[in-house]
Amino acid sequence: MSEVNLELSKTRPIRPSVPVGIVGVGSYLPPNAVTNEEFTNADLSKEEKDFMATKAGIKKRRWAKDETITEMAVKAGKNALQNSGISPSDLDMVIVTHITRDLKQLTPPNSVTIQTELGATNATAINIDQGFTGWMYALMTAASYISSGFYETVMVVSAESIMPHTDSTIMKSMLVGDGSGAFILKETEPGFGLQVFHLMSSQYQEVAAGVGIQTAKAGPADKEPSQKAFFNIAPNSFQRDLPYVKQFLPFSLKQSLNAIDKKPNEIDHYILAQKFDWLNRQWADYIGIDYCKVHQTLEEHACMETASIPVITHDAIKQRKLKKGDLVAFADLGSNWSVASAVFKWCI
Repeated sequence: MSEVNLELSKTRPIRPSVPVGIVGVGSYLPPNAVTNEEFTNADLSKEEKDFMATKAGIKKRRWAKDETITEMAVKAGKNALQNSGISPSDLDMVIVTHITRDLKQLTPPNSVTIQTELGATNATAINIDQGFTGWMYALMTAASYISSGFYETVMVVSAESIMPHTDSTIMKSMLVGDGSGAFILKETEPGFGLQVFHLMSSQYQEVAAGVGIQTAKAGPADKEPSQKAFFNIAPNSFQRDLPYVKQFLPFSLKQSLNAIDKKPNEIDHYILAQKFDWLNRQWADYIGIDYCKVHQTLEEHACMETASIPVITHDAIKQRKLKKGDLVAFADLGSNWSVASAVFKWCI
């Protein structure tokens, strides 16, 4: 394979002039927990079984089953409001992102429904569709609205219902889980909040995944197949894309760190787009850090795509790992390709 060109687009890291901080964090996880052993439909090859045993690092995940992403997003948003002590009427904007869809409401976008259900009567709402990196792009959009002075208080919320739309006979179904999370952002004291961010993207000719109507068994133990929208994974796309996946995220993070003159080991916490354990550890190696700096919830939650970062962050808060003044790095990526990173100085 030819050498990987890590500079997807000639974008530069951005250092905001206004301190914007994360002042509230919340999450919601559906109550149904599914262990690996409960995937009785899974038809795995020997190599896939070895992968799940030695590289996935996943033992269970949450299954939304009958809950919609809209319902879960509202619950995560309310949790963030409760945790922060901020009133819904104080929100100026609600930004929603997700890769899965609420089949009960394909259009118009569900952001307005979520805003209304939250009781955010003084806010407006938008959806941001940026695939797997939607969370990071929505987060930077929120920070930009606040930095501009247009809005004071912005919520970013994501929810994913991936399992009901993934063929339960393939390994991919065992790598994902469902959940939702939310951040609330406001201007904070000088020196705290968002320190830098970096975004880059480029469309590659060969796509890795998509969505199409097919007949498959949606639930881990469903006896009968159903016909609906399922995620499609291109054959051999994992092997093809792995050299990029391993290096794009660390490259973007280093762009951000260089812009604020920080070495990787000077960052207190890394919260990355957890896909599976082996890849998380590859990222840590490429970044040049000890893996103990990476906070993850793979064993319990698997990969929740756009909901992973807020759920992981809330877990770190509940474990009392994040302290005011800590430097926290976030990073995510999506195939074909969109990559994002940011560093915050924790302000709560």
